[in-house]
Amino acid sequence: MSLRERLKTGSRPSSPQQDLYKQFGLLGNPFPPASQTAGHPHSHSPADDEIEARVANFINEHRSQVVVIEGTQGVGKTNLLNFWEAEIKDALGDSEGYYVIRYLADPEASFDSTLRRLFQELGVEFVQKLGKKLAHNKGEIDAARNPEIRSALHMLAAKPEDLNRATLFRDWLLGLRILKGHREELDVQYRLDTVESKTGALRDIVIVSSKVGLLEGIFLLLDELEKQAGVLGATAVVRYLSALRALIDALPQHLFMMLAVTPDAMIRYSAALPAFRSRLQNPIVLQPLDDEGKALALANFYVTHARESAEKSRGAAPAGTQELLSDEQIKAVFQDLRRTGERRGDIGVRQREFLQFLHDQVERFISNGAG
Repeated sequence: MSLRERLKTGSRPSSPQQDLYKQFGLLGNPFPPASQTAGHPHSHSPADDEIEARVANFINEHRSQVVVIEGTQGVGKTNLLNFWEAEIKDALGDSEGYYVIRYLADPEASFDSTLRRLFQELGVEFVQKLGKKLAHNKGEIDAARNPEIRSALHMLAAKPEDLNRATLFRDWLLGLRILKGHREELDVQYRLDTVESKTGALRDIVIVSSKVGLLEGIFLLLDELEKQAGVLGATAVVRYLSALRALIDALPQHLFMMLAVTPDAMIRYSAALPAFRSRLQNPIVLQPLDDEGKALALANFYVTHARESAEKSRGAAPAGTQELLSDEQIKAVFQDLRRTGERRGDIGVRQREFLQFLHDQVERFISNGAG
């Protein structure tokens, strides 16, 4: 049987390695390699309690929140953001009016891409809904500061069912160049081609949408914010941070922003733009593993999660209970990594590095026949 035929029929013979894993109650290596940044299980920590409290505060009191997740590379910032992206979406369920947007900060000299992503996530369907709401609440359009936004919203409200008009409105928000259709259908003359104009437009759209009951809040999760510090020059960094600060200031009631950043980058950002640092008080700090107990608990958590996943897997019922790595072996890995880290000036062991070494040790163990 060819590979194509096996894939179509679902006939995928297990490999000798997979058979060896089954004696440990697993389907594969429970420890992810460093290259795998998604799909990790999430181990609960005090950071989660604090984030949960801030999310609840945002939803209940409609006050914008800025949560900074600070930690060195490899301590679990991305894992935390992945978990809370899924958790927030699950908690909101079918609740309308909330938008959850995850964005990997691009190392470019403008905040434009992030704003563009926000408008893309809202989409044409949102624009049409806004037009229908405004058709019965035209007075709320006056909440917009930009006269061009007000003009475009009036045109949108006049023909809320018009998909072409809604599409032109969305494209205008994205900053595309002004065409004849924009002038005729939206009565706009100027392109939104700067970060300042897009930020102002976002502020107006959010405020007006909130007043007509269409939008409750935006969750914006920005990962790897330190890339800006490593790639951009000082002037570009200041511009980027200024735009980020302007967005925070523009939406005092409708924005929950979570930023993941390294301490070194935060120091540079604070020096480049002190006003930006003032918006980011009380960061949640993630620490490397600093003792054997925490390292052992993390390793056991991954093994337990992998066994539970194996039990739930369709068509697989591994019943093995043999020990994959002993507690002493796990502790030895941690101690070796800690000594190596101390020689280069590190404090503790980064979770990503620890899991990678456990992954390699398991691979060697299984490759040697698990015994």
